[in-house]
Amino acid sequence: MLAGNCETINLETALREVNKLKPYNGNIIFNRHPEPVGKRFRFTLRVKDSRNGGARRGFDGKRMVSACWHVHGHFFECLFKVVPDAFIITGKHSITAILGNWVDQNIGSMIKPLYHSEACECNN
Repeated sequence: MLAGNCETINLETALREVNKLKPYNGNIIFNRHPEPVGKRFRFTLRVKDSRNGGARRGFDGKRMVSACWHVHGHFFECLFKVVPDAFIITGKHSITAILGNWVDQNIGSMIKPLYHSEACECNN
């Protein structure tokens, strides 16, 4: 995903803040350090340990190192507290401080739906 109207230091601050939240307890990291792409920064969130908080689960229930939907939502909230004018561009959505965060969608199939919010153990 891409972040705009912010600097690398703002993304690092948001990451530190999201790691202070109880369910994650320091388990969230950047997959690679945010890299500049024009005036924006490309980054990916993941977990250190897929057995701890914030890990996503695949459609078959297998643990993944990808950060779950809740981690991303909390990270975006932390970023918007630091830089209210920041924005995020994902594959399908544009997210700002007032629009687009916490939009849940089906990532499964019509026959076997799986929503982003269900693809982890955050609500258990």
